[in-house]
Amino acid sequence: MQHIKNLINLLETSIKDEPENFLNSWNIIKTWYNSEVDEIRNIIENSKEWLADYQNHLIEVTWILTLKIKYTNLTGYFIEVQKSKISMVPDYFILKQSNLTSSKYLTKELNEFATKFFEWEAKLSSKEYDLFLDIRTEILNNFSEIKKNSEKTAFIDFITSLSFVAYENNYSKPKIINNYDLEITWWRHPVIEKIERSFISNELTLTKNNFVNIITWPNMWWKSTYLRQNALIILLAHIWSFVPANSSTIPLTDKLFSRVWSSDNLYLWQSTFMVEMQEVANILNNSTSKSFVIIDEIWRWTSTYDWMSLAWAILKENHDNIKAKTLFATHYHELIDDSKSLKWVKNFSVAVWENEENLVFLRKIIPWWIKKSFWIEVAKIAWLNNNIIKEAKLMLSKLESEHKNNWTNQLILWNFWIEPEIKIIKEESKIEQEIKNLDLNDLTPLEALNKINEWKNKI
Repeated sequence: MQHIKNLINLLETSIKDEPENFLNSWNIIKTWYNSEVDEIRNIIENSKEWLADYQNHLIEVTWILTLKIKYTNLTGYFIEVQKSKISMVPDYFILKQSNLTSSKYLTKELNEFATKFFEWEAKLSSKEYDLFLDIRTEILNNFSEIKKNSEKTAFIDFITSLSFVAYENNYSKPKIINNYDLEITWWRHPVIEKIERSFISNELTLTKNNFVNIITWPNMWWKSTYLRQNALIILLAHIWSFVPANSSTIPLTDKLFSRVWSSDNLYLWQSTFMVEMQEVANILNNSTSKSFVIIDEIWRWTSTYDWMSLAWAILKENHDNIKAKTLFATHYHELIDDSKSLKWVKNFSVAVWENEENLVFLRKIIPWWIKKSFWIEVAKIAWLNNNIIKEAKLMLSKLESEHKNNWTNQLILWNFWIEPEIKIIKEESKIEQEIKNLDLNDLTPLEALNKINEWKNKI
């Protein structure tokens, strides 16, 4: 480290704290570092006093009170005299340039000064440049040691920063394993929890027997939070960080994939759906059984069945062939029933408390499913007025009623029409099952009335 300390001392004593941007600017080297530089710089500084004295001398001998000595990059040093005072100019003034308002002159003394001044500037610039090269060479000669110590310092800074964050936010040490299963208990989102004090913790377990979770829930902001915080925890564990969870067992993961949101790419003439499909293709083509994938919808902005079919096919491809650990959030409730045929898929949803007037999203993930998207309820939370909410509910009831009695063909990806095979399965309610299994011969009239009253209360 002594070499490094010497280099630090060299830089602190040689290079100005705020040097010019150009190496030939003669304003790089600090005062007191080099005697020759200091001497030349003093001459240049004193020249300003000479110019001021010379200007006062010319005013005294010519009686031209407005006479001034000026400098421009184009013309160099010159004596400026207003047009009205030209008659007072002495014979030894050499005319250099004239315009409508003034004339520019030189004298032998001013010309000699300018020549010497530019020589001093050039000499100072050259000397400072040579000194800069010497300093640079000294640093380059010790570059390997500088790089080694820089890397160590950066690593220490990295580890201490992670340690500080872990200590301040009550993170736990993850257990890194080399097999398939992943388990995280009572985890949080590392960023959102700093903003949302009442952050609701959740759990996640993915194994070889359950590596795909289909998640149905209302379209609220914390849906993406739930998906991303799992990926963030896996990422944190892989960079040697503690994680925001009570405990965690994280398998070595080769890649993280996220299909959370898309927008169109007008420059490349790509629609939002095209961009989204490219993202999905990238996931399917590059993920492995050691990957972790989060998918927030597959083209939800449509009600046509070809998009739902795509979502199903993508889900099945991962389940049957890739086997990447996957969280698949969707509003396609049809996937819930279809996924029951997939051996390693489980359905989850967010817990919702609801009565006739109110709806509360509990933000707790439970092993169940929801066959409602609660779009209208979410709109109500967003403060759409009651008239709009009531009208929307009436229209929803109408559409749901019509949907039960009508079927419309759907346009599929191959651009031709097909008449789909329709299978309508009506699931019996518990009351219907009770009625079906009821033996009327074993009931008294009073028992029958009580049974009817019980069913009425249930309904």
